[in-house]
Amino acid sequence: MPRKTKKISRVQQAHAEVGVTTIRRRAAVSFVALWLLLLAGVLVTDHVVEWHRLGRDSSIFSLRSFSLVGELPEIVRELGKRGFSSAAWTRANRRLLKDIRRTEDDIEEQAAVASWLRPWSQAGMLLAGAGNEKVYPGRDSWLFYRPDVDSVIGPGFLSRQQQDKRIRTAAEWEDPPWPDPVGALLDFRNQLSARGILLLVVPTPVKPELAGAMLSLRLTAGESVHNVSYQRFVDQLQSAGVWVADVAGWLEEYQGQTKTAPYLRTDTHWTPAAMEWVSRKLSGELNGRVAWSRSDFVLPATQTVSVANLGDIAAMLDLPKSWSPYPEQTVTIERVLESDGSLWKADMNAELLVLGDSFSNIYSLDAMGWGESAGFVEQLSHALQQPVDRIVRNDQGASATRRLLSRELARGRDRLAGKKVVLYQFANRELAFGDWRIFPLDLKAAEPSTFLALAPGEQLRVRGLVREISSVPRPGSVPYRDHVVSVHLVDIKSKDDPESFSEAVVFLRSMVNNTWTRAARLRPGDEIELTLRSWDDMAGKMDGLNRSELDDPDLQLQQPVWGQFEEK
Repeated sequence: MPRKTKKISRVQQAHAEVGVTTIRRRAAVSFVALWLLLLAGVLVTDHVVEWHRLGRDSSIFSLRSFSLVGELPEIVRELGKRGFSSAAWTRANRRLLKDIRRTEDDIEEQAAVASWLRPWSQAGMLLAGAGNEKVYPGRDSWLFYRPDVDSVIGPGFLSRQQQDKRIRTAAEWEDPPWPDPVGALLDFRNQLSARGILLLVVPTPVKPELAGAMLSLRLTAGESVHNVSYQRFVDQLQSAGVWVADVAGWLEEYQGQTKTAPYLRTDTHWTPAAMEWVSRKLSGELNGRVAWSRSDFVLPATQTVSVANLGDIAAMLDLPKSWSPYPEQTVTIERVLESDGSLWKADMNAELLVLGDSFSNIYSLDAMGWGESAGFVEQLSHALQQPVDRIVRNDQGASATRRLLSRELARGRDRLAGKKVVLYQFANRELAFGDWRIFPLDLKAAEPSTFLALAPGEQLRVRGLVREISSVPRPGSVPYRDHVVSVHLVDIKSKDDPESFSEAVVFLRSMVNNTWTRAARLRPGDEIELTLRSWDDMAGKMDGLNRSELDDPDLQLQQPVWGQFEEK
């Protein structure tokens, strides 16, 4: 008698089949093999291309994937020197975590297959209306830097809860940031006041604060928006007697009178006209409060120059070189010249010292692509008709220039001698994301050093071993196209005579126009050949570039030298 089959409903059948996929063994094996072949193909292709770039005589530890293995002996040696103490283990662990992260970033950015595919995938995303992790596309070909936007619309930077969160979420291999800008600026003012020097704080609005209408339809043209803590920040400083410039108000006034946005379309920075407007306003405030000693200083009329460039935010999109929907923007800059016709120069004997970030460097540092000798400091000097000293550095405006000033004093170089005012300019994004740690302004006597030092004009061809190297940002991950890396070089031997030297801190160009150089690929243990020269010879051109420092504070206090790879 035939067996009866139990009938089930469609609902019961669906429940029975949910989560169950039947696939033939041959198909499963084929798909797995295809996937493994794809992974292996990418891996092999990346290594073959990298080996070809490095040269066939390169060590296997020169490859990104194996670089960490080559660093392990050095880490173990450092542990032994420190007696395998708990502090030594912590230091070694932090260094290893940092190196792992750097290697991951290196592979992510420089892997051949990813480098080929990324620009075209980014082009597709842009056509669909999306940017990337660093860029927000706006209306009418405007672009916005994501950290700028986040600093404006994010939580209040003076909120205790937000400051505690920034400390808790810091990477294990980094020192937690000091998130309190008010405390840092009050301490800075007090240290300067002890030497009879005024502090003028110049918080500079970022693009979304005044040009947000090009990103959000909720804002109207000319409408400004700030972080919820911004006005409280200004009020706290002013109530404590700190001199704060109203740059946001001046730029709102500029925008209202000229009906022109004060920022470049595809760049993070202000336009030349807006910058000059602010410099004239600042000169009025300074002249109204400070009696300058120099009355014989005269700068002639400026020189008008047109400059065309594509902004730093557009470069972060990493689009194909053959295609971009964003045209170059042409601006007119006013180059400031000395009385003999040469480019404007900072004067260390001036009574005004400017500490600034990339808003001060734009139009001043030629490597940024918008001309030179026409930046904020030059315009301020011209408006004041006074010499000006400056310490300016791209990125990390909350700490970089104050750290440099502290280091100059610790080396015995008194950059505050004869100063009446220190003008401290920084981008407002630093209020939300910057490291506001406190640095001492103690003048110390110069101590003898065993580190290699070169006199201006002196050059030396050497061979040495890399003991430590600072971090290098991924191209396109920061709004600066150039970078300088710091290297601790040991076992140095001259190539021209038998003389040898113990060690040196060497600065090398690690990124040029958003492309890593050979220096960016260096790892501890690499033996390299360099031509060294005095840092004083190069500081005028290179000191303003974004630069990373070595972790050891003692190394940071050493006088560096500038290095360039020997041509093969």
